[in-house]
Amino acid sequence: MKRILLVLLVLLGLQTQAQINICDSVTISGSQYQLTIEVNNINTIMYYWETTGPNGLFTLAEDSMTNQHSVYNVNPVTQMTYDTILTCANTNLTTCCWTFIWDGTMWLRMGAPSQITCDSITYWVDQSQGFNVGLDTSNIGHNPDSMEVYWQACTNGLCYAGQGMYAYFGQIMTTDTVKLCYDVMFWESGVLEVCTHCDSLIYDGNNWVLFSIGNTTSINELIFNRTNDGKIYDMLGREVTKIQMGQMYIRNNKKYIRVK
Repeated sequence: MKRILLVLLVLLGLQTQAQINICDSVTISGSQYQLTIEVNNINTIMYYWETTGPNGLFTLAEDSMTNQHSVYNVNPVTQMTYDTILTCANTNLTTCCWTFIWDGTMWLRMGAPSQITCDSITYWVDQSQGFNVGLDTSNIGHNPDSMEVYWQACTNGLCYAGQGMYAYFGQIMTTDTVKLCYDVMFWESGVLEVCTHCDSLIYDGNNWVLFSIGNTTSINELIFNRTNDGKIYDMLGREVTKIQMGQMYIRNNKKYIRVK
């Protein structure tokens, strides 16, 4: 009976461990210069850690046989701190890699929250009182911890910046073709998701609409004025005064060849 109970306890322990997602159990704390990355509530040891800069050229820190990883974040060449770092760690069965970014105050793990998708975000444009734009996040299903929105409107070689859920660009005229872009930064449970989108817009007289090659604005018939002036041209379109025997030439929009 004791042996049966022992087997059940072992199986229960293995099942509990299998349900823990090691890669989601990471936390990060500290300053931009010195930080600590660790995994929590797992029943195993991380064999090896390595943290590099965003390009992977310089190793900032290495650790082994520990669940806590300390990093001194300084580029050895420029002596500047990185805003983005890459960290990988592995057990005997799992390898986890994370991207962390410094937002000016704290480190955040770059990832994709399961309930937020960039396809659920839209925007509107209103010309009734100038070029007004606004973000519509009503379809994301829930509220993130925080959100920042950055806009950019470009026309005639100039770009103008805006920030917030709503932005106004008084420089944009209805005669302009506008490239409108937004970057939306969502924070949720210490994880950052960035949604970026750009469109080209034109004003159709009533509304701002998407501009593409498929949007036909007008069709004009091309009319060519053909004059029968009797001039002679060679096959390259050059005017000539003397035609050689057997040479093809053009006169009054017709082809001829001299035979004698």
